[in-house]
Amino acid sequence: MDKDEILKVLNESLAMEEKGYKFYKEGADKIRNSLGKRMLDRLAADELIHIKRIKEIYNHLMNETTDEIELPVDSLEHFDEIFNRMHQHIREAVDDLTEVGVDDEEIINIALELESHAKFYYQDAASKTTDPKIKEFYQRLATEETNHYELLRKTNSYLENPALFFGMGYH
Repeated sequence: MDKDEILKVLNESLAMEEKGYKFYKEGADKIRNSLGKRMLDRLAADELIHIKRIKEIYNHLMNETTDEIELPVDSLEHFDEIFNRMHQHIREAVDDLTEVGVDDEEIINIALELESHAKFYYQDAASKTTDPKIKEFYQRLATEETNHYELLRKTNSYLENPALFFGMGYH
């Protein structure tokens, strides 16, 4: 990928993350389940981090300084850390957890599609670039989106059947 192609992919990435942020914020306002609300708020916050990173990479690339791009070491949270934190939210929100509405699962299913699309988009972008910093950046974003997908998938499993969820050892 040449510089113009990378800039185009970054612009598309930015638009995708902004769309995700808007969806998660609106979803958090609509969802009735407190666990789902907290999860969507968390994902919205993560999207803001992605937006900031994409803008930083874009600015570095515009200034021809890709060698100076610094990707934070271990900045990505592992799925288990995120899910353990969400499990704590489950305990804190026990009274609300049985209030699952159709819109809750619908919102999470749409979020699953967004995260899946983002993951594949970033994997593809990483595979097409030869710039090591940009490649690593997109690989990290793909990993984060995969972690988000797994968090959403497990949350959806919980919302569908809390007893089965805990019986499967997700606690």
